[in-house]
Amino acid sequence: MTDAEIIENSRRLFRSAENLRRSAPDLSALMDSLWEAVKSQEYFGPIEDLGDEGAGDEDDWLATGYAYNAKVLRRPELSPVKRGRPPKPIQLGTLTFIVRLCNIEEVEDKSVDWPWLDQACLILGWRASDAPNDYWEIENFEPKDENVASIAHAGSGLWAWPLNGKYYSYFFSIPIFALRNEHDLKKYALRPLKALFDSEDPVAAASEVLKHVPTMQPLTR
Repeated sequence: MTDAEIIENSRRLFRSAENLRRSAPDLSALMDSLWEAVKSQEYFGPIEDLGDEGAGDEDDWLATGYAYNAKVLRRPELSPVKRGRPPKPIQLGTLTFIVRLCNIEEVEDKSVDWPWLDQACLILGWRASDAPNDYWEIENFEPKDENVASIAHAGSGLWAWPLNGKYYSYFFSIPIFALRNEHDLKKYALRPLKALFDSEDPVAAASEVLKHVPTMQPLTR
């Protein structure tokens, strides 16, 4: 490596770190606003926090992604006859919100047709599952063999993961800077996610629900 290349590479790293430092307050505000809206029960009703996740090891300089997870619950109707302790809420599914900044590792398979492999984005996922810890994880969006074999574009910017031959786990993603304010967060993220979560057939509903959402599409069609 020449002296000029050493200096240029050092400047590139500096610029990357500067960009992340400048973006950090906006990213924190975005996730805080998103999480507060979900906890308010305005969109999904009662939820239970399943904790957050950061990509990478403790000793890594940078977490490549951050995630929040939650259960969506339904409270059973109380019987006017029976008394005593109220019944436990029923889990309808899980929600996952991931700010994905970059890949955890270098992408070796250049044929993988995923738009989130080269730009920062917000991933909004859900699973119609009553299993307590069944939710999307940051690792699911890495181009590893199992993920590549399972994730499919279901149309209109909706992506899905099958189980026993049927889709049961879904997500859509939005370029991170498409969410400029709280209005965009509600219009492009929370309302579409609510509509698709409630739909009996998210694949059929996606073309209408995501029509005006700047979802990330396959790189080749």
